[in-house]
Amino acid sequence: MSDNNTIRMSRVLCDFLVLTLIAIPLYIFHEFVPPHRRGFYCDDESIRYPFRKSTVSRQMLIVIGLLIPILLILATELFRTLAWEKKCEQEFKTYHVRNHSVHRLIVRLYCFIGYFFVGVCFNQLMVDIAKYTIGRQRPHFMDVCRPNLGYDQCTTPDVYITEFKCTSNDTKLVHEAQLSFYSGHSAFSFYAAWFTSLYLQARLFRPLFSRLLLPVIQFLLFGGAAYVSLTRVSDYKHHWSDVLVGAIMGSAIGIFVALFVAEVFKRREIPSSSNPNEFGLIRMDRPENSTTNGNGSNTIVSTQHVIVSEVDPANQRLLWTSSGPASKNYQDDRYMDHY
Repeated sequence: MSDNNTIRMSRVLCDFLVLTLIAIPLYIFHEFVPPHRRGFYCDDESIRYPFRKSTVSRQMLIVIGLLIPILLILATELFRTLAWEKKCEQEFKTYHVRNHSVHRLIVRLYCFIGYFFVGVCFNQLMVDIAKYTIGRQRPHFMDVCRPNLGYDQCTTPDVYITEFKCTSNDTKLVHEAQLSFYSGHSAFSFYAAWFTSLYLQARLFRPLFSRLLLPVIQFLLFGGAAYVSLTRVSDYKHHWSDVLVGAIMGSAIGIFVALFVAEVFKRREIPSSSNPNEFGLIRMDRPENSTTNGNGSNTIVSTQHVIVSEVDPANQRLLWTSSGPASKNYQDDRYMDHY
């Protein structure tokens, strides 16, 4: 996009090309790369748990984990456009594709949802690199593989068995049973929770109906991520350390993409017409320098003001005084930098 806010189709096509190139390694990993083959000790109880179906399946996670953030982003941008920005539309950028105008809502959705999907690819690529490189066995590995050595009888518990053959005919389950580290469910759910929470914190720059609504939504996002992660341990799909590392990696990628790639706080687009009184801010008076009356005594005349109400961290607008009334108005990140 050029400086005059004209959207170039070549740049849009380049964005989709980059996203496709990022997704190609994911397909290669899942279809052609075998996981690293590790051995085991026959008395290792951590891999002898029974096989269970997942409480949160992979398909369910993808649908819910993608649908909820997209719906929240869509609802946020619609609310801003239709409710908050009606009286100050002239302050925002206008966009064009050749001779056709493009509403800023479309550009915003393209920007934030696009960055969200880029982060999804980053996150999954890191998961697959770890899974296929390490090849750690899941807690139900023995039940799924049923190796010809060390499964029924454990006569040599000190021997690390590497030459074994799985007697199970379900090759897909055997393949998946060697991809324990680290948890993709945990990483994805925490990535989505962090990205969406930071996005909402930045774009909803003032209270939304109630001051409690936004924190409740953010808490539910992290609560859902924690629930998904904990089910991976209770379903014997992952070791607790797999889930912990997955949560850490997903959180780190979510924070990084939101703050440094999508730059959600630099793209807050806070209009100058925002009413600071909506934040419950109070103006207070303080005494001015004393003056002398006719009798020679000092009288305090209250004409100097302490500006308490003008510090608005959510709106990033600061009004201050040096020696008297406020004289300077500073606002950061008033407009979208670029898309």
